[in-house]
Amino acid sequence: GALMGGQQSRGDNAEGAREQKEKKTKKYEAPAPTRVGRKKKKKFGPSTTSRTPNVVPASKCKLRLLKLERVKDYLLMEEEFVARQEQVKPQEESAQQERSKVEDIRGSPLGVATLEEMVDDNHAIISSSIGPEYYVNIMSFVDKDQLEPGSSLLTHNKVNSVVGLLADEADPMVSVMK
Repeated sequence: GALMGGQQSRGDNAEGAREQKEKKTKKYEAPAPTRVGRKKKKKFGPSTTSRTPNVVPASKCKLRLLKLERVKDYLLMEEEFVARQEQVKPQEESAQQERSKVEDIRGSPLGVATLEEMVDDNHAIISSSIGPEYYVNIMSFVDKDQLEPGSSLLTHNKVNSVVGLLADEADPMVSVMK
């Protein structure tokens, strides 16, 4: 039993020696790459923190920066334009409502008359083609600078107030001669 025990121990020693050799070879293989890795890390770590890397195509980078700045400026302009459009839209809607109110005030069948003379800024004497002359109001939305004796006017069908000018291509005196 002692002999066998000894042999077993020898066998164990022989196996143990083989395992140790394998471990040694493994130990030599394993740390080598990690050491290289650590050295590389040490090499790159401080250099990147201490100085910026040298960028070689500087002109291309500058061009790209300029292009991106131009795009940014364009987008800012577009943003301002959109904001202004949102401000203008309500104004256009209110102008449209005011135009429709003016149309309602004018009435649908408009009379045509001739301006005889201006009394003051808001009143005039007009003659209609039917016959009599009338002393009438001039509405505030009529362009009073264009009013002159003999010009054709648009009048409200019931109250006869002046609601507009009839743009006449022909000379007013020609229409009088007809």
